[in-house]
Amino acid sequence: MKKIVFLNIMFICSFCSCKGQNENAIIFEEVWSNVNDDFFDPNFDTVNWLVIKKEYEPLIQNCNNNEDLFLTLNKMIFELNSSHCGVGLLSELESNVSPYIFKKGEIGLDIRIIENQIIVTNVLKNSSADNANIKLGYKIQNIDGLTLEDINQLVNYKPPFNKRNKRFHLTSEVLRKIYGEPKTKVKITFLDKYNFLTTVILTRTKRNSKINIGEGLPDAFVQSKSYFISKDIAYLSFNAFQPNNLDHVLSNLDKVYKSKGLIIDLRGNDGGSIEGMKLLLGRFISERKKYGTYINRNERNDDFIEPITPKYLGKLVLLVDEMSISAAENTAGIIKQFNLGKVIGNQTPGQMLWGNGYLINDSIALAIPIYKLEYPNGFNPENNGIHPDFKIGLNRKDLLNGIDSQLSFAINYLNNLITKQ
Repeated sequence: MKKIVFLNIMFICSFCSCKGQNENAIIFEEVWSNVNDDFFDPNFDTVNWLVIKKEYEPLIQNCNNNEDLFLTLNKMIFELNSSHCGVGLLSELESNVSPYIFKKGEIGLDIRIIENQIIVTNVLKNSSADNANIKLGYKIQNIDGLTLEDINQLVNYKPPFNKRNKRFHLTSEVLRKIYGEPKTKVKITFLDKYNFLTTVILTRTKRNSKINIGEGLPDAFVQSKSYFISKDIAYLSFNAFQPNNLDHVLSNLDKVYKSKGLIIDLRGNDGGSIEGMKLLLGRFISERKKYGTYINRNERNDDFIEPITPKYLGKLVLLVDEMSISAAENTAGIIKQFNLGKVIGNQTPGQMLWGNGYLINDSIALAIPIYKLEYPNGFNPENNGIHPDFKIGLNRKDLLNGIDSQLSFAINYLNNLITKQ
């Protein structure tokens, strides 16, 4: 069985036909057996995996197409309530991974689900959305005619099954309607600050910074930026811990090293490389530190962060929310346990297992979590997520006034610390 690397990837289904029930049975056996052999927990999170086989194997015989097959297989796998798992066609991979880093075209718009409404939280300067005069706090009524309720019906919710992760998947599905292929158009209907209804048709523009992050994965579009908010406080953001060397992020960090306070914004960060995460965190410690242990049924592997010079000497704040997953969550957890700074924002979803991928055949891939992470204090962040030190949410009223309440809180917090020095 050929292994491939999958991080933060969930499969749904395809709509083409399968070759027959015999092949379905073979695929089922391959999927069930790989989970049986490699799933990190020998107790399968208290699920009786043999009973699950007996329950689902007859259902496979009734699958007449790939849609039915993958829905049934994923329903079986999701019984384990674990992140980083799923099965589907490689050809469908791009439509099911993070739009933040895998979609080729954008209109320069970011959103969050706030009080069950699609609210604009960021607009890229000189983008299609900016040129259409879309502002922070505007409420999106529909995208290509689809309301939030319509989009909710399209979501295939995946484990872990908690409210934060459900909001992550719903937001991701909305973003998939906003992102797309370059030069294609998307129709956005929105309410402005005066609740005046407007419809615009925007053209998606091509994204830059394309990289390849592994066999079997589509190209990724990594983004990073840093700047000084004031003479004392700097800002750094990036959308994924990719590639492994994280050079584009660390070079931006170098530009703001002399700041007295630093805000690292991981809201919407899709995670990725553990090695990249350790390279970043190495800039904030003075000595080698064990941050956790990766555990499966056969072994326990302690992992460490090594100090890397030059060390950042200022005060640190990290922004996270329900769209910060995997390595982004881990970064928040490590910053908290080492008291390297403060975490501000919303509790993260808890997608915190180590996933590996397998090619079932030339067209089908399976992702399985093969390790769980345990912090030195015994805390397992999977499903639990990371609680911020200061729980600060976004709200439409502030956004309509141009205020990002999470970022504003971080700036005020750092200013108070710096003033007291």
